[in-house]
Amino acid sequence: MKVVLEEISFQQGIFALSVNQEFVPGIYLITGPIGSGKSTLSLILSGHLQPDSGRLYKTGITSEAIFLQFPEYHITGSTVLEEIRSWGVDPDMIDRSVLPETLFIRDPLRLSRGELKRLGLACIFAKEPDLLILDEPFSSLDTEMKQRLCTMIEKRRSGITIIFTHEREILPESGFYLSMRNGSLHPADTAPKIPAASGDKSSYDEDKPPVFGDGRLRLLSVILLSLGAFLSVGGAILALMWWVVASWRRWEIPDRHLIFVLGMLILLPALVTEFFTGGGLSYGIRMGAILFISFWVYTDYRGGEMLDLFVWAGSEGKGFDIGLAAEMAMQGIYLAGSDLQQIRRAYSIKGLKIGVKTFIPAAISLLLMHIRRSDETALLLALRGFSGGGTYVPCFPGRKRDFLLAVIALPPLFYSLLSF
Repeated sequence: MKVVLEEISFQQGIFALSVNQEFVPGIYLITGPIGSGKSTLSLILSGHLQPDSGRLYKTGITSEAIFLQFPEYHITGSTVLEEIRSWGVDPDMIDRSVLPETLFIRDPLRLSRGELKRLGLACIFAKEPDLLILDEPFSSLDTEMKQRLCTMIEKRRSGITIIFTHEREILPESGFYLSMRNGSLHPADTAPKIPAASGDKSSYDEDKPPVFGDGRLRLLSVILLSLGAFLSVGGAILALMWWVVASWRRWEIPDRHLIFVLGMLILLPALVTEFFTGGGLSYGIRMGAILFISFWVYTDYRGGEMLDLFVWAGSEGKGFDIGLAAEMAMQGIYLAGSDLQQIRRAYSIKGLKIGVKTFIPAAISLLLMHIRRSDETALLLALRGFSGGGTYVPCFPGRKRDFLLAVIALPPLFYSLLSF
């Protein structure tokens, strides 16, 4: 039984991971600070994230399981009992000292994070896989349950157990201690070397400047382009040409699943309209152009711009409050995309996909996570004494390129108006 990472490399933005490691039967404890690459490596080991290069191969392993850091992503059942079965586990096999039977009739979405963690861990250990990967299994657990988890881990001597954690106080006895630093894996008693910067500009893609530095001119351009695209097919084509020129070599498209869903919402009405009454093709082109513009606005947006816009347009009182709410909304949209990706990954761990049967629990999970974050943010603002308004000076970098692009956004609207 063996798992080998051979010249594995993975890069996302400025973060780079590079690992060579062999895992044989035993308990591996991998520690490291937040952001060092533990979760990324756990997903690569489980096969739920593909590396950019290198080879991962496993021999002698007939079953494997991974438990993600945040247990709420795994939820698919309406009761705890259904959730247990969704893992492919017989409820009679659940360790009652970890998950009491009194919880079986509860709604998993109403459990605390600690209870959800215990639910997931109970299911994972009941499966008794050859390869068990645990990402931050000790978080949200009390001292007694952490000690119980250590005992459960220590009993697994026949398979490969890999634990990623930053827990320092209560840990299981381990045969192998490793440390994760700056995307590299090292023996725990060896000080890791920090690699020198390569100077590769491609690693800084996430930090590249937006098309517009001035959010006001971007908003103006979006209004002009959207109106032009909505009023005529010619205006839509000109708006798309503007998008190609403005975003040249910086085209960014959101998640392909989101594109598919929104695209179908445009394509289906367009086909039906074209078949029965005509004009559907025109509708599809115009709405498609507006969809591309909205994608561009979303990917070009940078944090803080909403606050700048509303304080500039309003005041440090109401403008600040509305801008802060808008910033929180944009953050929620961004995190919803990230949450959806995590939910799909968690479902795939169970051998499921987001479909007709799992759409409702996935949507409810997304909604509840958004509400929970909003409550936490509101509580934090209240604790800091926020009661409305604030002192803030908007910043709008002036660039000639911004003014030029805003001027070029006028022709699509002029063309559409003249065509009437």
